[in-house]
Formats: sequence, C-alpha cells, structure tokens
Amino acid sequence: MIFTRAPQVSLVRPAATHPTPRFPFPSGRVGARLDGMSSNFHAAPSGTSQEPLYDTSVATPSHAERARTLAASRKSGTLSTLCEDPAGHPYGSLVTTALHDGAPIFLISALAEHTKNLRRDPRASLLLAEGGDENPLALGRVTLLGTCTELDKADPASAGPRATFLAAHPDAQYYVDYGDFAFFRLEIVSLRYIGGFGRMSWVSAEDWAAASADPIAPLAAGILEHMNEDHRDAMRSYCLAFSKATDFDEVRMTGVDRHGFEMSVKTREGGWRPVRLGFSAPVSTADEVRKEMVALVQRARAALGG
Repeated sequence: MIFTRAPQVSLVRPAATHPTPRFPFPSGRVGARLDGMSSNFHAAPSGTSQEPLYDTSVATPSHAERARTLAASRKSGTLSTLCEDPAGHPYGSLVTTALHDGAPIFLISALAEHTKNLRRDPRASLLLAEGGDENPLALGRVTLLGTCTELDKADPASAGPRATFLAAHPDAQYYVDYGDFAFFRLEIVSLRYIGGFGRMSWVSAEDWAAASADPIAPLAAGILEHMNEDHRDAMRSYCLAFSKATDFDEVRMTGVDRHGFEMSVKTREGGWRPVRLGFSAPVSTADEVRKEMVALVQRARAALGG
C-alpha cells in the first residue's frame, strides 16, 4: 500500500485539513537504538539543568528489559576469564554466543585459552555492546557476570541450548561435533547495564530472569524511518499537544518500544531535547504500534482544535 507524503505544518499548530496518518510500518527491520530515559544521569554543571519537556513518570522499559533486548540482538561479545599465568589477571577474548532461557551459550574449543581458564575457574563475565558509527560511549552495552557450566553433549538437556546456538550460528554446524568443542552456559549472578552517557545501573539476576526482550526491537528501524520520512506533522502534533515543547524548529523520532516512543526536538536555542510519550498499553506488533500512534494523533489534533 502506497501513501503520499503528509504535508508539513506550522510550528504553532497542525492544520485542520491534515489527514490522519495510517502508518504502513515495514516489518522485519532491525538495528534501531532504543534510547533510555532513566533518571540515572551524570551530574550536569551547576546552573545548566533544564526542566524536562515531558512527563517523566511515563511508562518506559526497565534497565532489565533494555539489557535483555540488547543481549538478544547480539551474536558475539567479549568473554573475560581468569588467567592462570599471569595468575588472576582478566583475559578477554571474542566469542560467539546465543541466549537460551536468558543464559548466554558458548561453543568453545579446548584449545582456546578461555576454555582452559573456565575449566580451572568458572567465574567469568560477558560484555555485549551495540554497534554503530557514532560515539561508542553513547551506545548501549551490558556486562553479564556469573559462573560458567560446561554442558554434557550426551545429556538430553543440552539439546535446547545446542539448537538455540546453531540457529544463531548455522556455520557452527560444521564443527559442533568435534571432540575438542563443548558448550558452556553462563549462569548470571548480576549485571551492569549502560544505555549511553549517564544511563546506567546494576540489575539483579532476578530482574534479568523476569524481564524479556522487547518485541518491537526488530521492527523499530522501519518504524522510525517511516515516521521520520512521512509523518513529521504527526510528531509536531504529539509534541504540541502532549509535551512542553512548543517552540522548536525540528522534530524526529529516535526510539520506539513496547511501552511508547521517544522524539527529539531542536529548540530555538539550538539544542536537541528529548520527549517521550507512552502508549495506552504495552504493544507487541507493528500493527498495534500503528493503532496507538493513530489514536494518539487523533487525540492531539482534537486537543489542538485541528
């Protein structure tokens, strides 16, 4: 279904003649960042703090949810183990991984230094990080800490982790049954989530286990692209009706998740500032996101008299 590009509107209020957007979101798109909106920020220099432009009590993913979402999207990371020589030093190595029931699974060779380390001391951590062209410190990452357990290939209980790993890494099928390769599972005891500058916290193993990856994450890039290309008028309406952003030059959508979405507005002072709005209920499909955004723009235009 093809839609014409929506006409642009003034910065004061949307025109009453604008049609309600129907948002034909593409599916299967991956790779969008999900920016956090937590209150765990670095302390700003004195006198530089600004009043938020949105209701900070709006529903937003927990750090446990964000960590699970990030981890589910990563297929490799840095595994740190403890060396024998030099004794006790952390040894970082690149490994492929897949999450099975919330636990990272590795297929590693007995010839690898990290495997030797794990068989001597099973304590380890796994760093998983977003990729991208921007400042890497502004991207999300999570460090999972725990104890590694070697899985018995002959045990029927290892069939699930094996299938999960091979689904994520089909090329491993060629060496999975080599005698020197074995599956290991990282049993998580704690983790540190960092969503970019100043958005960080420790997350308990219990919260990690209770959380789930965001179902909108694989669709987010397509939704963001579509909204930013075709529905900037709707985003202006969202901001004017439901936030304190009333004097801005530009607006773009920067993130979407099961609970709502984030926009960034460029104020007349020249700075970009965030605005987050929530859905009426958690969503799990692109169609549910579309319905929420259509309902929201209808409410916004009614509130603005359009």
